[in-house]
Amino acid sequence: MSKKTFPFADFTLVLLFFLGLGAIGYLFPREAFYFNLLAFILCFGTYLLLYRKVKNNLFTFRNAIIMATIARLLLLFALPSLSDDFYRFLFDGHLLIKGINPYAQLPLAWVQAQGLDSSSYLYYLFEGMNSPGYFSVYPPLHQVFFGLAALSGESLLPNLLVLRSMLIAFDLLNIWLIVKLLQLWHQPKRRVLLYALNPLVILELTGNLHFEGMVLTGLLAVLYCFERGKTYQASAAWAWAVGIKLTPLMMGPILLRKAFKSGSSISFFAWSALFLFLALGLLFLGEIYLNFWQSLRLYSSSFEFNASIYYLIRWVSGFFMDYNPIVYVGPFLTVLAALLILALSFLFRLENAKDLAAGMVWIYLVYLLLQTVVHPWYLIPAFGMSVLTGNRVFLVWTGLVFLSYGAYQSSETMEQTYLLITQYGLLFFTIFLEMKSVLASKKKLI
Repeated sequence: MSKKTFPFADFTLVLLFFLGLGAIGYLFPREAFYFNLLAFILCFGTYLLLYRKVKNNLFTFRNAIIMATIARLLLLFALPSLSDDFYRFLFDGHLLIKGINPYAQLPLAWVQAQGLDSSSYLYYLFEGMNSPGYFSVYPPLHQVFFGLAALSGESLLPNLLVLRSMLIAFDLLNIWLIVKLLQLWHQPKRRVLLYALNPLVILELTGNLHFEGMVLTGLLAVLYCFERGKTYQASAAWAWAVGIKLTPLMMGPILLRKAFKSGSSISFFAWSALFLFLALGLLFLGEIYLNFWQSLRLYSSSFEFNASIYYLIRWVSGFFMDYNPIVYVGPFLTVLAALLILALSFLFRLENAKDLAAGMVWIYLVYLLLQTVVHPWYLIPAFGMSVLTGNRVFLVWTGLVFLSYGAYQSSETMEQTYLLITQYGLLFFTIFLEMKSVLASKKKLI
């Protein structure tokens, strides 16, 4: 196809993709699940078709990258429709610029103490929050971006625009880093389009304002720095990811082992300790870490959403007990995940940085399968790295996980068993096929 032409069929695919994104971002509320699902299926289907056209040289890589950028800008003015987390983000940010520590002040207590007239905007944010009775669980570096958004004033649209602009900038950086890594590993750069055009990525990062894209930035930078033999920078990149969300702490053992194989384990350990202290040290001023830990522990032992193995255990336990076992099963699965991650970290083959990426993807998979809560945006860091490795599990899961939004069809969250069975039945079948492919090709994970 000539680069100067843009056939009607291509125009139709692009238009359908944008219409689907726009419908979810601007038109349908979260409760309209089946309309949102149809729009998402439309987006995901056209996304796969466009990728295949690029692969067959029927659609240019340049046009696809432009399209990915426009898709993010399309949602610039949208009010997040699928998640209400942004209310807490902005509330924490406005507390920060008022000089109030979000780890030391419960939103509920602050509103009760200040009264409704102290700040009508903060009261508006408070009303939209889903966790007013919990201390903030977002690490200090994460809070910085909340504060930057709040500096634009007590008005929702400017706050959202600032926050969304920062998230888009980091997501475009992710695309650049994936391209650089693909080139270093002599892989076709078109693979970046599996990430760049993925509708779940666009909706959850740009649309719903989640920060897993910034986590991915740090993890991709870790891989890039290890590939270039830059231990110091790899330590800083890992600390960045942890400073946004604590989850990448689980990568510590495999990263340390990679550094050891590179002959730089002492340097990596020392620099990581310093950078992690800088990223998380504010939590240990006074006793605010106790509030932070309390909220994290309550989250892991009280909440359940879109789980797989945990729900299976809960179902089986229902034959023997008449209460929800999450208070015991949640911590048990956390310990089990930690043990399996340690085993993977020390047994996984690590001959180069590409092996490191593959190992990190498998670690994320083990972690997520053993969680009691799996929101759709949790998949994004692992998915971003998986496009570098050829592992298709997370690609399939990004298409299936949207089914979890079926729980929000009414005012009370109520998960649908048939949607869970569909999602995880197909996911575990994909995992089986991936493992079978690994064995058939005689690739060794360990």
